[in-house]
Amino acid sequence: MVEVKLQNLTKKFGNITAVKDLNLEVKDGEFFVIVGPNGCGKTTILRLIAGVIKPNSGNIYIGGEMVNKVRPRDRGVRMVFQSFALYPHMKVYDEKSTQT
Repeated sequence: MVEVKLQNLTKKFGNITAVKDLNLEVKDGEFFVIVGPNGCGKTTILRLIAGVIKPNSGNIYIGGEMVNKVRPRDRGVRMVFQSFALYPHMKVYDEKSTQT
């Protein structure tokens, strides 16, 4: 793992400010959780770190390197969603298909 640092990070969607002037530092090896109500910016922060969306202002550092202009696939960051939004209709195990 490496350090993740956000400096004065802001992300707007039109007239809505999702993240405003956020400063955050997660040290190497530290376990960190972001919690809050719907719409408070949790997913937006993760998408900014992963590079899926770009900040309006501020900087993102991963392992001491500013990654604002680094492509998502080159950042070495992965996301796991709480909800299986991509395939909600699919199951790993279907009880009806097993034989007894």
